[in-house]
Amino acid sequence: MRKRTLLMSATLLASGLTPLVAASAGAAAGAPGDLNRDGYRDVVVSAPDAKVAGHAKAGAVVVMYGTSHGIDPSKRTLLTQNSTGVPGTAEAGDRFGAAVVVYDLNRDGYSDLVVGAPGEDVAGDDGGGSVTVVYGTASGLTKGKTVDDPWPNSHDAYGRTLAVGVYNGLNPVNDGKLSIAVGANDAEVTFMPADLSAQSGTSGNGFAFNPAYGIVALTAVDLPDTDDDRLIVHGRGDWDGGWGYDGTGDDPRTHLADPAGFQDATLPAGTVSAVGDLNGNGAPDLVIGNPEDPSQSPDTSLGGRVTVYYDAGYSGSPSRIQTITQDTPGVAGSGEAEDRFGASVAIGDTDKDGRADLVIGAPGENGGSGAVTVVRGTSTELDTAHARTWTQNSSGVPGSSETGDAFGAALRVLDTNKDGYADLVVGAPGENGGAGALWSLRGSAASVTAAAATSVSTGGVGLGSAGAGHFGSVVTSR
Repeated sequence: MRKRTLLMSATLLASGLTPLVAASAGAAAGAPGDLNRDGYRDVVVSAPDAKVAGHAKAGAVVVMYGTSHGIDPSKRTLLTQNSTGVPGTAEAGDRFGAAVVVYDLNRDGYSDLVVGAPGEDVAGDDGGGSVTVVYGTASGLTKGKTVDDPWPNSHDAYGRTLAVGVYNGLNPVNDGKLSIAVGANDAEVTFMPADLSAQSGTSGNGFAFNPAYGIVALTAVDLPDTDDDRLIVHGRGDWDGGWGYDGTGDDPRTHLADPAGFQDATLPAGTVSAVGDLNGNGAPDLVIGNPEDPSQSPDTSLGGRVTVYYDAGYSGSPSRIQTITQDTPGVAGSGEAEDRFGASVAIGDTDKDGRADLVIGAPGENGGSGAVTVVRGTSTELDTAHARTWTQNSSGVPGSSETGDAFGAALRVLDTNKDGYADLVVGAPGENGGAGALWSLRGSAASVTAAAATSVSTGGVGLGSAGAGHFGSVVTSR
């Protein structure tokens, strides 16, 4: 595959950014995804189409801090490109927050934010895109750096998708070191050193996707007991070897990028993925969501499906394969056009049994009101016979289902209150006419429960209530 040597420089832009919550200097060592180092994992939610200072679709990112009672919208930091210390200026169409990764890049115990703004105009390049790192510190999110685009003439929408890991072999000049993988609207993945130091070069890897549609999504595969990660790369269409690209961009493709061959394993077609240990055997399982699945009957061609590759994180070769659709026995509903089952997937241990559970979003279900399905892990494979589906009409869940809410468009499963049970966080970017909203459902011994379920509107996080900012488009944590 193609390799390129890239020249990279980064300029430090530092100043004070005063958060609404800051940890004390003596705070506990940070947990993964802990931006203020208070010992609780935090949740980062974006509104990439939020209006900022009158500029439509400038974008905003909200950090909601974990507490003993879960995420608390009153304890938050709201970031835009107009925030002190964040490089750049909020402009129409920047879409700051269209992609977000949380990772402790400098290993200081405070997690940091890597934020993509794929619509950013850069040096006269309309929509060239930008990537920004905002660092967590003892005084809060106080400084930012720009992650330079080494090949601005090769693509636009730099920062449309991001992933952080140690990608030995994929990025030879940075082997053994943390890298930021950046996707754009071409078929290249660019790897930048996570410390943003000036280097003689780094590398980009090309994939045989149709470059007209770009890199759709990236997912880091954090392999246990090794500092040698893998990368799941999603695109559309494939190079046919000489005659052009098959498909017209409506054919999702997935590859597991491995240093042995860069595209060492072809995974099931899909647009999103997640990684976790669903059967509790210590090996990472790969989950691929394909909301556009065409393999069902023509009447349900857009119903969607999810494919689980067990124990496949190291090489892409599964010990077993499990496929889940809305026609799978035990899963509520039935596959229908535009349900978009599998548009989002997330993994976490909601019942504290040592086996991760899978959550599947279907934001197009019931006229776009949306639904979320929870399937518990077992020692063999996911227990689809007892799957549980949640909507805004489920008892105990705040609100009510409405057309276009897109409940389940974004998901994250993590323990926000340190009780050992992973909680479910659900984004519905279409709620309230596109303003967007967020839900949190607690984990328990019986898995996800609506007891003490909460919802957060845009007004509750300082974004106001006007405009279609699509809060909840991205929900993430480390």
